[in-house]
Amino acid sequence: MNREPRATIDFETRSACSLKACGTWRYSIDPTTEILCLAFRLPYWESGRTALWHPAFKHLGIDEADCWEDIEELVTWIQHDGLVEAHNVFFEYCIWMNVLLPRFGWPEIRISQWRCSAAKAAAYALPRGLDEAISALHVTVKKDTRKTETEGVRVLKAVHVSRKTRSPRKSLKKERLAWDKAGVPHPTLLWHESQQLFGDLWAYCRQDVLAEEALSEALEDLNEHETEVFLFDLMTNARGFQLDRAAVIKALAMLDHEAKLLNKELAKVTDGYVDKASQRENMKLWFATEGLTLYDTKGATIDDTLKRTDLTPRARRALELMRALGRSSTAKYVAMANWAGVDWRVRGGLLYHGASTGRWSGKGVQPHNFPKLSPKPKDQKDKLPTDISTLWEALKSATRALINRRWGGVMEALSAGLRGAIIAPPGHTLYVADFAGIEARVLLWCAGDEAGLDLFRQHQDPYCDMAASIFHRPVTKADEKERGIGKIAILGLGYQMGPSKFCDTCALAGMPIPEDTYCEECGKGSKSHRKENHPFDYADGEDEDTLTAVKVVDAYRAKYWRVQQLWNDQEAAAIAAVESRLPVQCGVVRWEYRAPFLYCVLPSGRRLAYCEPRVKMTRMPWGKDKAVLSHMGVHPKIKQWMRLTVYGGLLVENIVQAISRDLMADGMLRAEATGRYRIVLTVHDELIAEAPSGTGSVQEFEQLMSTLPDWAAGCPVDAEGWTGERYRK
Repeated sequence: MNREPRATIDFETRSACSLKACGTWRYSIDPTTEILCLAFRLPYWESGRTALWHPAFKHLGIDEADCWEDIEELVTWIQHDGLVEAHNVFFEYCIWMNVLLPRFGWPEIRISQWRCSAAKAAAYALPRGLDEAISALHVTVKKDTRKTETEGVRVLKAVHVSRKTRSPRKSLKKERLAWDKAGVPHPTLLWHESQQLFGDLWAYCRQDVLAEEALSEALEDLNEHETEVFLFDLMTNARGFQLDRAAVIKALAMLDHEAKLLNKELAKVTDGYVDKASQRENMKLWFATEGLTLYDTKGATIDDTLKRTDLTPRARRALELMRALGRSSTAKYVAMANWAGVDWRVRGGLLYHGASTGRWSGKGVQPHNFPKLSPKPKDQKDKLPTDISTLWEALKSATRALINRRWGGVMEALSAGLRGAIIAPPGHTLYVADFAGIEARVLLWCAGDEAGLDLFRQHQDPYCDMAASIFHRPVTKADEKERGIGKIAILGLGYQMGPSKFCDTCALAGMPIPEDTYCEECGKGSKSHRKENHPFDYADGEDEDTLTAVKVVDAYRAKYWRVQQLWNDQEAAAIAAVESRLPVQCGVVRWEYRAPFLYCVLPSGRRLAYCEPRVKMTRMPWGKDKAVLSHMGVHPKIKQWMRLTVYGGLLVENIVQAISRDLMADGMLRAEATGRYRIVLTVHDELIAEAPSGTGSVQEFEQLMSTLPDWAAGCPVDAEGWTGERYRK
């Protein structure tokens, strides 16, 4: 198996700083953060051997661990460029660099030496959690289950949570005597600690090291190029992105003030029945007195309810207040303040292989989840500029009345301004570029649809072209609704979406269309049903002008029949690889089965993994038996490890998104290699970099991002970029 030798390490720490609320970097630089132990193992040691170092805890009568020969071996390994692996390595990296190195003088470990067993598990579409990953793989050497589920949990909860602030109670007399005897100052924080607790913790940490090594040994390493991408991700997370300190502080003050005013108004509207919008159950009871039944208070539900025309004025205003106070996007300002370091950079905000296709996701501030809002004025007659910089100038200096007039409310304005809180550091400029319609381009490239690809090569509008096929007439950008339907079709129907889902998607986009024309007599759908079952009531040409989801789906599949063929071909190839145990080439990818994984080998050489694939004949809803492929995976919504069924459209979606991700990764590495652009973020199909002011150009940045690697020859990739001081949509 392809796996380079590496040392395996694991820290246990404690701090008054919340790791969950503040993130790894901020946790590691907090002065209260301290190391409880470091367990490690070198690759050439005999099976089961671990070493453990811990500092002295004089007040408990615990001296520093006497394991200097083992430590010297680890230091020698590091100084000779040996690899060092941990599970969720950014934590170990931060603790090593920000605590162990400055406080205890241990040697530095270079970025290139780090490896991560959690990242490797994610690359195989396994759960990121250590316990879950080794369980999914049925690894024979695993953590002590008894300790993990009972003793281990108890110990971790005990030593990681501080007790209440020191007080003159008699119960502290014993602790004060121990501190005095050990000659250490009385701490300002108290912890649940004892020799027994620490002993249990250290045993737990040793066992973790063995489990991490076993997981890593069960999986092949990332290939050379993907290892480069992973290390680049680690470097980018250590670099972080810059926040506008003044903007975040101002936003927090405005949020606090606005929440008090809006809750006060809400109490007035409800005649004192509700004091705060957070009292959700009371709000639902009050709405009932206004003749409104509200089943939940989610943002989407409130938005839909506000579209009703039968609401009382009081109910409408109460809904508006709840929506403003319940915007989760504004909570991101709190995350910004919590995660920011002393230099107001957020580090550790990217999650490598956050999706099974390899795409990045976010942690903490999560720009990936920023609302899709632009700073648009409420009053369309207001001709003042509304770019992100103007919005923040207003937020920092304008009155509440002006903000309410221009943007409809402080909460709305702050939500629209979230992206603008990310800025270029002094003396630098942001360069941002976005892949233009990358998935639509890659999909047609995978399908070998040259006619469709030529639309992109000739810079024609594929949405207007699709709309023309739907409406049977020329469509231009001026035909906003028709082009909108064409856009939803191009972006949504490439992965085997059916009429019902397409109907829902159009409704969410504010362009509702019926699923099909229905038989008024029996309520059953489709023109074909009426033609076959009610021939005397059906006239040729009836409803030809009625736009339905069925017609749009049929038009897409007729126009892009090669895409439909691609769904069938990829599903058949994957099933054939599982059943035959032989490689099957299908278009630009190759399917291979090597227990326990079915691999889809991408053009880049990277692999998508499907654990424990199974093919089973299944009776379909339309009455025919069909071979169906399933595999074990993490459910995208409930996040549980379970058996998942796949179909051709889903396999194609995975392939297209994975190839798009590989193009993004190559663009990141190319831009960084110039020395002019420092990559700080990737958000979906967008790349964000910092460059010294006066260097670089938008054209160069676009070119770096869209240059094709050899394996993607013929794919018409394009990027659209801009430069500025504040991040924006």
